[in-house]
Amino acid sequence: MSIHDDQRLIDAAKPLFADSRTFTWNLVSTRLTQFPYFDELLGHPVWKGRKILDFGGNVGTFLASAGDNVDHEDYWCIDINRAVIEQGRVTHPRAHFVHFNRYSSQYNPHGIRNLAMPDCGVKFDIILAFSVFTHVDANEMVESVNALRRMLSPDGVLAFTYFDPQYDRSRSAPAQPRGATVLRNLGPRGQSEMVKRARWFVIIDDRLYVEPGNLVCHQTREGKPLESYTSFFTSEFVKSLFRDATIREPVMCEWQHCCILGPR
Repeated sequence: MSIHDDQRLIDAAKPLFADSRTFTWNLVSTRLTQFPYFDELLGHPVWKGRKILDFGGNVGTFLASAGDNVDHEDYWCIDINRAVIEQGRVTHPRAHFVHFNRYSSQYNPHGIRNLAMPDCGVKFDIILAFSVFTHVDANEMVESVNALRRMLSPDGVLAFTYFDPQYDRSRSAPAQPRGATVLRNLGPRGQSEMVKRARWFVIIDDRLYVEPGNLVCHQTREGKPLESYTSFFTSEFVKSLFRDATIREPVMCEWQHCCILGPR
């Protein structure tokens, strides 16, 4: 897909976001690195003929980055933003797009709190979630990951990404200055002992919350519609939550780690 194709995709989606009180057109993803990222970290698996779930897959740009490697009929996308689901159905009519009307202050402020994961009626060989759990609290991440693992086939694999605040981004993105960790970018706040020792924290707009528990839980807190909500988990913390996980460092100039799990 070219840059011009990306722009046409964005332009086509703009009418779906006409009500700026609920949606904004720039919530449409144009990222085209998901397939090569997961393909490398999963060891170049066979994708053809495999049932694939793209959790939080937006308008299905994974399919654009996958090219002929993935059969559209075997691809499902679940997303909490109804507008991107509608656009995905238009752009990729042979694929399956499912709206998950769960509450998110950032992406679905009028959704239903604590809504259960939708049943797609199929067991998946590969479930992917790129930059989904970078926008939820720890409890919601565990709940969602456990639900996704129950949707895997007996030999299936789940791979999801997260931000590790201690990771030096120059290791995978050489254009970044050496030592470019999230903690350093936070300035004086990131140098406090409490933040440096934190297993996880959340930044909501410009406010930092360190291991806040239910204080910042998406499903109990009264968030501001379309607020910025970004979460960070150390790899040690993710491993403690999912003890059978394989943790992989970022590739493809990305800054997100990958957690790989099998079925429950």
